Amino acid sequence: MEKENEFLIPVSGLALGVHSFKFDIQDEFFAGLEYSEVKQGAVTVDLEVVREELMMTLNFHLEGKVLVPCDRCADEFYIPIQNEQVFYIKFGTEEVEESEDVAVVPAEEHAYDVRSLIYEYIILAIPIHRVHPEGECNPQVLALLSHDEEPAEEKGVETDPRWAALKDVKIEDN
Repeated sequence: MEKENEFLIPVSGLALGVHSFKFDIQDEFFAGLEYSEVKQGAVTVDLEVVREELMMTLNFHLEGKVLVPCDRCADEFYIPIQNEQVFYIKFGTEEVEESEDVAVVPAEEHAYDVRSLIYEYIILAIPIHRVHPEGECNPQVLALLSHDEEPAEEKGVETDPRWAALKDVKIEDN
């Protein structure tokens, strides 16, 4: 079970200078997020916080693996991820999100929760094309998808007559 304040970074009580935080993200982290695309994973987050007079710079380094479905065979597999992101916290009079990588918080704010940033950076680290390493896809699914196999009619699979009419259409190259 996660500690309630595990992802809170001190703001007002943090001394000027560089501070390091480390988070070990496990399955419980993703289970606590209702609409999470990822349900399982193991990611290490190293966070370096540079506290200055009027702002804080948060340097995130993430490395690990998450469970995702393969785009080719739909079986789940662990894909390695790595990401580096920078987030800025400025001190102001009220809490405002200036942009996707800058937030303004009151200088007297006690802590800043980085849980949502960590989740966002994990999701951003997942490649768009998610495919098993070569030779690890489900062979049964690949056999069904193979273009080298006999046509559906020869397998006893009935085809939609609308598509059957199109197989006689020929396109000539100019």
